Amino acid sequence: MDKLAVVSTLDKPTLSARVAQHLLDMITRERLRPGDAVPSEVAICRKLEVSRGSVREAYRTLAALGVLEIETGRRPRLKAMNPQVLAQIFGYALTTAQVTLRQVMETRRAIELQTAQLAARHANEAQRRCLRELIAQMRAAMGDHARRMAADMAMHTTLAEASQNPLNVLLFGALRAPLEESMRLDLGGGRSEAELIRIVDAHEAIVDRVCAGDAVGAGNAMAYHFDLSVNLPSRDEAGRTTSTQFIS
Repeated sequence: MDKLAVVSTLDKPTLSARVAQHLLDMITRERLRPGDAVPSEVAICRKLEVSRGSVREAYRTLAALGVLEIETGRRPRLKAMNPQVLAQIFGYALTTAQVTLRQVMETRRAIELQTAQLAARHANEAQRRCLRELIAQMRAAMGDHARRMAADMAMHTTLAEASQNPLNVLLFGALRAPLEESMRLDLGGGRSEAELIRIVDAHEAIVDRVCAGDAVGAGNAMAYHFDLSVNLPSRDEAGRTTSTQFIS
């Protein structure tokens, strides 16, 4: 028997999965941090008395999960958090209809309310200036959907960074693809000028409260922003009012 823990016959993970778990346990036990090196494949083979193939598979699995960075000629190292893996999971869930865009937006609403409140408490002056400039860009780009969408996304990204909670940045980055789809639907040519002005005004209200350091007001403004987004009517190509959609 190798040195890996014996598992139940009712639930036997593969050998490579057990090697991966050994590495994750070691990371926890030794309190490793992003950038720290982990043992080489050869060292793990010797320690656990398992095949090189099983260890290589375990390392590749952890690399695919965003845990390890593997480069030729260097020992594997721990990676910093990256939204890409979560984005793939969210994208897969949407593509296979396990969740809906509405459900994604409901989750985003809860996250962004807290983000706005934290940003009001923690934003620095450079971030406040950036937020004001992005609102100005949104208003100046009223007739340019691509520019509005870029400024809108940048505003929400800046709010996440200003919250000083790295999980908000991670989750916002992971939700980026469905958010861009929502903006494509609802900040496009189907909106009247009056509706677009209301949308930009709602964003500006959030920024005003954040820049004023008003956490309660920022949360309320973000809530209004989302409530507005599901109550504005959309229109089809013939100009007829259709079902409710989302804005960013």
